[in-house]
Amino acid sequence: MPKPQLIETRQRYSVFSVVTTRWKDNDVYGHVNNAVYNAWMDTAVTEFFRQHEPGLPGTPLIPVGVETHLTFHRSISHPDEVETGFRVVQIGKSSVRCDVGIFSRGEIDAAAWGHMIHVWVDRSTNKAVSIPETMRRGLETALMQKT
Repeated sequence: MPKPQLIETRQRYSVFSVVTTRWKDNDVYGHVNNAVYNAWMDTAVTEFFRQHEPGLPGTPLIPVGVETHLTFHRSISHPDEVETGFRVVQIGKSSVRCDVGIFSRGEIDAAAWGHMIHVWVDRSTNKAVSIPETMRRGLETALMQKT
């Protein structure tokens, strides 16, 4: 028998953004298509990165997504107001794992949640490099506290 999965909740995230659903986000089943959830997650992470490195994506060192995972709990349908919660789980030398929760506005339990792992690379060589210091400091502001 599979282990019951814990549902992500709002209080486990530190940074929130509002997302607007659109009619075209719904699929033939009447709920937001899973590709849209992935786009919301990517946008939440990218916007956090851009807040701490405003020159992105035109900088010589860039974050490249190397892993994405998303777990669904319940459907969201248009029209709905959605919030994405963001947190940093682990910071390495050249990589970071960021988690995102997707919530209907004001809901405590997430409709979906997942993570993205990014590695910083030198754009000209495509080789991994250390996370830039200003970005590292920004990531540390959203680092999830161990309990």
